[in-house]
Amino acid sequence: MPKRTTAKRDGDQQLARAEARTQAMVEVGRSLTAVHDLDELLRRVAALVTRLTEAERATIFLVDEARQEIWSKVALGADVREIRLPLGQGIAGWTARHGKTINLKDAYQDERFDPEVDRKTGYRTRSLLSVPMRGGKGNVLGVIQVLNRTSGHFTLEDERLLEAVSSQVAIAVENASLVIRLLARQLELVEAQEALARRVEELDVLYRLEMEIASADSLSEMLARLLRQADELLNCEAGSILLFSGPEQNELIFASVAGGAEELVRRLHLPRGAGVAGWVADHGQAARVNRPDEDPRHLKALSDRLHFSVRNLMAVPLQQAGQTIGAIEFLNRRDGDFTEHDEKLCTVIAGQAASAIQIGRHREELEKATRLAGIGQALSGVIHDLRTPLTIISGYVQLMAEEEDAQTRRQQSERVLSQFDFLNRMVQEVLSFARGESHLLLQKVYLHRLFADLKEVLSRELAISGVVLDIQDRYGGAIRADEGKLRRLVINLARNAREAMPGGGRFTIQVDEEGEEVRLTFADTGPGIPEAIRDRLFESFVTMGKEGGTGLGLSLVHKIVREHDGRIQADNPPEGGARFRVWLPKRLSG
Repeated sequence: MPKRTTAKRDGDQQLARAEARTQAMVEVGRSLTAVHDLDELLRRVAALVTRLTEAERATIFLVDEARQEIWSKVALGADVREIRLPLGQGIAGWTARHGKTINLKDAYQDERFDPEVDRKTGYRTRSLLSVPMRGGKGNVLGVIQVLNRTSGHFTLEDERLLEAVSSQVAIAVENASLVIRLLARQLELVEAQEALARRVEELDVLYRLEMEIASADSLSEMLARLLRQADELLNCEAGSILLFSGPEQNELIFASVAGGAEELVRRLHLPRGAGVAGWVADHGQAARVNRPDEDPRHLKALSDRLHFSVRNLMAVPLQQAGQTIGAIEFLNRRDGDFTEHDEKLCTVIAGQAASAIQIGRHREELEKATRLAGIGQALSGVIHDLRTPLTIISGYVQLMAEEEDAQTRRQQSERVLSQFDFLNRMVQEVLSFARGESHLLLQKVYLHRLFADLKEVLSRELAISGVVLDIQDRYGGAIRADEGKLRRLVINLARNAREAMPGGGRFTIQVDEEGEEVRLTFADTGPGIPEAIRDRLFESFVTMGKEGGTGLGLSLVHKIVREHDGRIQADNPPEGGARFRVWLPKRLSG
């Protein structure tokens, strides 16, 4: 064959090869700009590099700095899809660590070559070209490795070509990695946003439930409001709160029911462990049952008897101080099955329900104790108040027994009867005070007559403790008032003074006119009002340092003054003792 013909043929082959390589380079560039998925990008580059270098296969390794490893992302021509090697091991590992190209005609002749992969895959490596991929900062991002050139071995031209491709691939890998990191960051932000939204929802649930609990007056109302709110939040048809009951906690009662056959359900008692809610209460674990007909725990017979079809249900335990006290259950979610998010939300609701139960029970116990204490104190006060009229009655009865004059006995009997009337009014006033009622029988009351009558009664009672009574009426007129309650006011203040002076002293009552009001001043020579109770002096059951004191007397005084549209002040005057000043309107025009 002529040399000219052979040269022409070789030239045509080189031209064709150059055109093929040029086309392959164009395709590499197109792939690098068109593909943003790292896996797909490396798969395409590996295929193009295989064609470009006329190799049997190509493997692209990426460097894992955190683990100090290299690993293949793409391997063509075999089933192996990932090869992990310590940084520095094998040809690719050495290339990655040192950042230098390696071109081997016979891989097995180089001590850096690791034949383990060949043994695992059954593949025989002959020639090998390994080129580092450098990033924008000069750091090695990975390695492009081609194996077994189909004709001969890899040339210097192949090295230059692969180095050119590797620089483009490195930029694409950096960009793709950046996109991946941005997407991962965006995903983290989305997840954080969803978590925040769930937390906000939970806080909103807690707030709404807390408002319902705070506005309820009783435990039953508290649970009913909470359950209705929870049904609305979870979009359910019905719900119930079940609590352990019985001496041995061997049954569950429906403490609250919303939706469904409410009246029938409230009367039910379930044996411990019965039904899904019973199982939850017994085991202290939540349960989501979206196919109740397939769950043996579901009480289908009960739902049939109540004519309430159950499509799905969820229950979580109610716990206090680490102990399970019952369960809260929701039935028939309207927009699909119960989810894990629903279970978490239900757990939050259950926590509020358990707190509500604890608060409600504590409140009921406190109210019972307060009522019992109040009744006891009120009875103590009434019994104490009975002493004055009973003492007077006793005295007059003794006088009547020795009195021979019929007219005198009649006057004494009238005084006894008046004390019985006073006793009856006093009892009625205490009952009205306890009920918060206010009744006034306004009439024209001449104060000098009232105090003249009271002087005889009070003098006897105060004298027992060695207290001298001094009444100074500087007004001499009348006011419109409830005489019985006004009498009660004076007697209570007199008794308060007597109790403050057990060793004797002086109790002064002054009556003065001040414009359209009358001022009544009551002063004693005792130790004065204790500083500790001065701000709470007129509250019920406030007393200090008085033997047998109940703290009801001054609160009744304050109530009587308020009913008459008057005002009262208490202080310790400079001359000593305690002083109470009462201003009452005259109301004479009425």
